[in-house]
Amino acid sequence: MTKKRIAAIIALCLIGLLYLAALILAFVDTALARSCLMAALFCTIVLPAMAYAYLMILKIGKKK
Repeated sequence: MTKKRIAAIIALCLIGLLYLAALILAFVDTALARSCLMAALFCTIVLPAMAYAYLMILKIGKKK
């Protein structure tokens, strides 16, 4: 497997887990759950951006 494929599989698994965590935390009504929900939603946005940046770095590294 290539590095791209491994990174994509890991990113998809993490995003799926974050969506599941966000769904569960949305129904729990505590202060800690609210904080964890916000963290999960933030990571759901940031993780794909970081994966994209990693893939772009790999692409630039191959050209050199």
